[in-house]
Amino acid sequence: MVSTDSQLSCDKYTITELQLKQWQPDPYQLREPAYNTNPTTPSEYFSKMFPEQAKRYGCPYLEHVQDIGDGLKSINPIALNTDFFAAILGGDRKLHHKVVYVGSESAWYFYDCRDRIYKQTSDEKLGNLLKALVLRCAEELPGNVHKVNLFLEFRSDKTIRGIVHRAKSILGADSGYFGLDSTNERENGPELYDRVARQFVEQVLERQAGEVLTLNDAYMHFLEYLKRKEMPPVNRKVFKSLVLPVVKEEYELGVRNDLQDETGNKWQRGWKGLGILEPAVVLQES
Repeated sequence: MVSTDSQLSCDKYTITELQLKQWQPDPYQLREPAYNTNPTTPSEYFSKMFPEQAKRYGCPYLEHVQDIGDGLKSINPIALNTDFFAAILGGDRKLHHKVVYVGSESAWYFYDCRDRIYKQTSDEKLGNLLKALVLRCAEELPGNVHKVNLFLEFRSDKTIRGIVHRAKSILGADSGYFGLDSTNERENGPELYDRVARQFVEQVLERQAGEVLTLNDAYMHFLEYLKRKEMPPVNRKVFKSLVLPVVKEEYELGVRNDLQDETGNKWQRGWKGLGILEPAVVLQES
């Protein structure tokens, strides 16, 4: 796509114009056109790399073009499209890259393809990624492209901060993105423990008439369950906030305070009529 503004100057020596130019494959190349035509301007470079974002948000740069004779043109990017560059921080879906912003936590998350889980990142790291992409563009384009704005202005801290800030609205995730019913998982996210707590209650506990399950025993089994899933342990307070509501929902059993230990002397908290499916796991407290 090429869009040109009004001609800035025209005489027998110089022709200059403004253009919004996205990369287009060579129509005469029938096989793998995306790899047979090299971009010649910064806008072509980025719109070839991120075609979906260019289609949705428009041309990456406004460029000043000057005819310098012998069929050559000088290309100078003079302004950038903030929305486009904010959008490219979201990643390339073809490569399974994705970045989202969770506004309620003021936090960025990127999808780690190797671990298949979202991990937290920061404004600074995303800004560094943008700086590297623009520098790579400046290095790979031919010498008739002016590099000063690419190297300085469009990589300045002020410009990069503005793009990252804009990306928070463009790449913002809804409130349920990491919810209990979502398939999206993040590293050590609280919803992971909610899901595991439900699995623990469904897979490890069962109704057993006459049985007594103390909170202490249930907590020890829950720690072992987390260990087998290679998840960090939680303290007793967190365990109670996770497991007690699920037991109440699944078995309609609330915690009792009138349970006695094996000696019949010490009062314990727990459930009556609830037992463990698995063999007892002996864990010695340090």
